Amino acid sequence: MRLAAGAKLGPYEVVMALGAGGMGEVYRAKDTRLGREVALKILPESFAQDNDRLRRFEQEAKAVAVLNHPNILAIHDIGEQAGVPYLVSELLEGSNLRTEIEQGRLTVRKSIEYAVQIAQGLSAAHEKNIVHRDLKPENVFVTNDGRVKILDFGLAKLAQNGDSTNSEGVTMTFAPATTEAGKVLGTVGYMAPEQVRGAAVDSRTDIFAYGTVLFEMVSAQRAFQRDTAAETMTAILKEDPPEIDQISHPVSPGLELIIRRCLEKKPEQRFQSAKDLAFALEALSGSSAKSAAHKAVEDQTKSRQWMLVAGAVPLALALGLLIGWFAKPGPGAPPTFTQVSFHRGEVIHARFAPDGKTLVYTARLNGGPQDTYVLREEYPEPMAAGLQGAVLLSVSKQGQVAVLTNPRYFAHRAWFGTLATAPLGGGAPREILENVSDADWSPDGSQMAIISAEKTSWRLQYPLGKTLWEGENWISDVRVSPDGKRLAYFLHPPNVDDRGDVMMMESDGKARPLSKDWESLEGLAWEPSGKEVWFSATQAGGQYCVHAVDLRGKERTVHCGTAPTVIQDFSAGGKALVSAEQQRVSMSVLERGAAMEQDISFLDFAYNPRLSRDGSEILFTDQSGHAGRGYSVYVRKRDGSPAVRIGEGGFGSDISPDGKWAMIMRADDPAARVQLVPVGPGQKRELHWDGVQPIWAFWYPDGQRILLQASVPPGSPPGLYATDSKGAAPKLIMAGVVAGLGASPDGEAILAIQNGRGIVQSTTSNGTRPMPTLPQGQFPASWANDSRHIFTQEVTATGVNLYKVDLETGRSELWQVIKPKDQVGLRPMVNAVAITPDGRWMAYQYGTQVSQLYVSDTLK
Repeated sequence: MRLAAGAKLGPYEVVMALGAGGMGEVYRAKDTRLGREVALKILPESFAQDNDRLRRFEQEAKAVAVLNHPNILAIHDIGEQAGVPYLVSELLEGSNLRTEIEQGRLTVRKSIEYAVQIAQGLSAAHEKNIVHRDLKPENVFVTNDGRVKILDFGLAKLAQNGDSTNSEGVTMTFAPATTEAGKVLGTVGYMAPEQVRGAAVDSRTDIFAYGTVLFEMVSAQRAFQRDTAAETMTAILKEDPPEIDQISHPVSPGLELIIRRCLEKKPEQRFQSAKDLAFALEALSGSSAKSAAHKAVEDQTKSRQWMLVAGAVPLALALGLLIGWFAKPGPGAPPTFTQVSFHRGEVIHARFAPDGKTLVYTARLNGGPQDTYVLREEYPEPMAAGLQGAVLLSVSKQGQVAVLTNPRYFAHRAWFGTLATAPLGGGAPREILENVSDADWSPDGSQMAIISAEKTSWRLQYPLGKTLWEGENWISDVRVSPDGKRLAYFLHPPNVDDRGDVMMMESDGKARPLSKDWESLEGLAWEPSGKEVWFSATQAGGQYCVHAVDLRGKERTVHCGTAPTVIQDFSAGGKALVSAEQQRVSMSVLERGAAMEQDISFLDFAYNPRLSRDGSEILFTDQSGHAGRGYSVYVRKRDGSPAVRIGEGGFGSDISPDGKWAMIMRADDPAARVQLVPVGPGQKRELHWDGVQPIWAFWYPDGQRILLQASVPPGSPPGLYATDSKGAAPKLIMAGVVAGLGASPDGEAILAIQNGRGIVQSTTSNGTRPMPTLPQGQFPASWANDSRHIFTQEVTATGVNLYKVDLETGRSELWQVIKPKDQVGLRPMVNAVAITPDGRWMAYQYGTQVSQLYVSDTLK
């Protein structure tokens, strides 16, 4: 609401408007009771409609009001009139720090003067357990007499139900779509790594933001600014700020050391309190509010006094260096690792045996088939465990192994098979339950936690027979806590994407997230004390780091090396078992009958190539670290000419028959949209339907209609729907569809998988007919151009076999054998090969992963 001059709120009379922002409108006003001028902030109308926000606003205002510190904006009063909440604070004359910086790089002297005052204000607040959460130049005010005031203390977290914008109109406040009460926010570019990850924050989060502000004061540039918010957040997580002497005039080593200590990625490596930070800066400058050394140089003219002051400067500098270094104890010695496996290949799962020395692991070594091996400390050569290719899941303290017999690959590190148990010393496995993906023994070895799936439903049981959770989102990596009372596991989207959350389940079935919104999750283990869950994850690409999160959700980074590191297990004595990974996803195109594939890879993770109908254009998704968390979508000519980036925010699902339009989507997209992106000139369009959660989509042959796989309503089993490029209301074609595979070239039939079988559904009637029974391991891939044949594929140990199948007679013809040239560490090629309707051109991806096992007793 706008207030005119003379309007009154309680005893406060409006004089004039001062400005507006995401947290409300600010006016100069007069306190008619005390005769003083004040600042009157009218909070957004949304506050009046949210009792919880009003309550928290009052609590925060009261907490800040008692601070009474010269470097924190003083709050005089709060109130409400006619449903309008307002806040009254001291009136300041001057400008905010952003304005000061935009006028040019601040001098080092002035930067330190301001920085000391900011640190003192932060220290006062932190002593009262108040964290700002959104420190940035816009929230630091410099009065005309040089006094620094921190603004909006305690108000940052109140913005979690609304956006905050800067003066340029750019949305700055970052909050995941699933933000809950108490979850912190921040401004992109000033957020600490723990804020980017959505983890718990404390006073050290403000110290990181403080470091970015101080960096900007002395350099006139932002420490982590990139072209997009996603790139900026990635820089905060993974990159160091530029060297200051490369972008501005040199600053003292002491000051640069202080800035870089504030900007450490791990909170425990930063200054541990703002008081220590202020002390280090005071020592560096020679005084608390204004540099006594510089003031003495200005005021004193006598040579002797100048020389004394000049001699004190190096001493103060040295003292500042020492304080900057010792204010917080430096990081301990880096962890050491002992390599325990040496053959080339992919390690799938690895566990300690009960003695804490012997290792059991499943791997594909030297290009051979997968098997389970035993490694003994006294003999480093792996010995087959006699489990005939079963995939290891868990080893009990009693020496029983849980494995999957007849394993079939699902995605990433997940397999399906029949759960079986066997003695570690040898013996045939005893089969227990089919369609199991993962299992873990309880501490006493009497029970198991199990992940299984039937059709579109995933199920978590503990113990066997007691279902604790069931849903369409896939789950993985279940691990039982050392006390047997809790489960940790990963929750993923309702497809094969490995992004997701680290979850904890109590034995009574109550689940809650411990750490959320990771781009990839691989490997999970309980630390032996049961106080932390360790997991490997990445915010972008495949650079996995080992992280830990306690049961309250407080998170820390344990280890980030040059090679992706996956936590596999802990011994009872606290040794960590990890695997170091070298992984790559390549992309190739092959003409039928050609002897050699053509490599058209892009960076190290080109996913799901899709071909235009003539095979000249290839649509694919970049999932490398370069693409960030949202992924990027590219098109590339078949001849391997440079790839062109056409979109972001999801996967490229299909390219139109004329090659002019691509569809981009993500199964867990909070906006529940389908993006239509031009391959060449044109404007992007977005389709959205209330109550519809799109999962995947294909173009009809006419290039106008769209075959949409979606959940309606969201969370329900997926079905196939027909819509068009203009966003017509989706019309149900088939319910309970696991996967849609596209419309026939004549547009009269749909190919899909339903209830575990291939189905051909007519688009002109309600008729369905089953496909001819395919051999075990063979599944439909796409239509042939005559609408009578389809192409199917069969995963082999060395690649994929493609067949052309007659839908009427069931006759099958081997069409093409695909065998990637790089076989060592080759992962099963379960993703559908893209085939042109005439069968001439094929495009496909394949992943290779080479792992080695390491043991560390210093990874803490």
